[in-house]
Amino acid sequence: MRIIDVDAHVHEPVDWLEVPDPAIAAELGPPARFIDIADGLFGVGNPAVSQLPDAQRPATAWDTVLPGFVRHLEMTDERQPSFQKDMAGDPVCDPVARLKVCDAEGIEIQFLNPSFLVNPIVQAARARRGHLIPKIRKAWNRWAMDVVHGHTDRLMPVAQVDFNDIPGTIAEMTRMRTLGARGFSLGESPVGIGRTAADGRAAIGRSITHPDFEPIWSAAEDLGMAAIAHVGFGRERIQFGWANNGASDLSTYSLLGQVIAPQLGPQLLLAALAYDGVLERHPKLTVVVEEVGITWLPHLLYVIDHAVGRASRPLLADGEFRPDFAGSAYRLPLKPSDYLRRQVTVTPLVVNELLLPVLQQVPPEMLCFSSDYPHVEGTASAVAICERQLKDCAPGVRETFYGSLAGRIGL
Repeated sequence: MRIIDVDAHVHEPVDWLEVPDPAIAAELGPPARFIDIADGLFGVGNPAVSQLPDAQRPATAWDTVLPGFVRHLEMTDERQPSFQKDMAGDPVCDPVARLKVCDAEGIEIQFLNPSFLVNPIVQAARARRGHLIPKIRKAWNRWAMDVVHGHTDRLMPVAQVDFNDIPGTIAEMTRMRTLGARGFSLGESPVGIGRTAADGRAAIGRSITHPDFEPIWSAAEDLGMAAIAHVGFGRERIQFGWANNGASDLSTYSLLGQVIAPQLGPQLLLAALAYDGVLERHPKLTVVVEEVGITWLPHLLYVIDHAVGRASRPLLADGEFRPDFAGSAYRLPLKPSDYLRRQVTVTPLVVNELLLPVLQQVPPEMLCFSSDYPHVEGTASAVAICERQLKDCAPGVRETFYGSLAGRIGL
C-alpha cells in the first residue's frame, strides 16, 4: 500500500534566503525569526480598533493573539533552525534525515510546503518593498529544490507562484515540474486584493475562476501538477463588528477568526471552481485543500447541489414545487458535487479530527492523508493515528485514503 503525504513541511533556517538570493537578503537586512513577524500574521491589525471603547482597544497586535495560540507560536519559533550550516542531520530540513522518518512511518512520498517563507515576505511588506515578494517566492523554490536534490522522487517541494503574473506562473510551474515538483500553490482568491486600480481606487481583485487564469489550469493538466490550497490561501475576513461586543478584550473576535473563518475560504474556493465551470473545462485538474479541516465538506457537497436544484432528498419531499436559487443560471452537465468528487481531495487535521464521521458521508477519494510534520500541530505518528480509525473500514478505503493522489496526477 502506497502512502502519499500531501502536506508536510520543510523548516527553513532563519538565514535561508542568503543562499538563493543574497542580494534580496542584504536589502531586507537581518533576517527575522518567526516570532518577530507572528503578531502581524495572527494578531488583529484592523484600523477599526480605534473605534472600540477605550477599555477594549489593544495596545499592540500581540494583545489580540489568544494566550493558547501564543504558546503555539512560541513552539513554532523554537523549531526553526537558526543557521544553514546546522542543517545536516536535522529531519526538519535535511533530506536524508527526513527520509529516515518517512521510512519509519511507511511514507513513500512527501509534498513539502514552506514554513518560514513568510518571514522575509512580511519583512518586505513592512519595508514597503512589495516588488520583492514574487522574487522571494522564486528564491524559495530554488532553495527547496537544492535542499532535496537527489531525492525528488520522494521529497517534492510545492512550487510557490504568483497568480498576478500568469506567464511567470506557468514558466515557474514548468521549470519546477522539470526538477521534480508535482504541485503548485494556489494564489490568494480573489487575486489582487489590496492592490490599487488605475483610477487610484482599491482593486476588487479577480476570482481564480476568471478566464484570465485558464492558461494556468491548462498548464496544470499538461504538467500533471496538483493545485494546492494550503491554509492561509484565503483572505476572507469576518466583519469587525463582531469585535464590538462590550467585552474587555478581543478574545471572542480572535477566536472567531481562528476557528470559524478559515472554514469559509475553502468552501468559497471549491464552489466557485464548480459553479464557474473550471472543473468542467479542465477535467484532469486536481485540487488539494490542506490544513483547514474536513468537517465542513459534507455540508458543502449538499448545499452546492441544493442551490442549483440537483440535491435529491426523497424523504423531505412534500409534493410542493419550490424554486431553487440558480434556476436556469446553472447549465453544466454534472451536479456541482460530482465535479468536486471527481477532482478535489481534502486533508484532515490528523490530531484534531476523527476520520470516520466524515468518511461515512463523503466518497473516500475526497479525503487524503497528510501529517503536517514537523509543525506543532503535525505529528510523526500520523499514520498510526489514522490506522487506528481505518482498520475496520471497507476494503479499499485505506488504500484510497493514503494513495489516491498518486492516481489522480500519475505519481
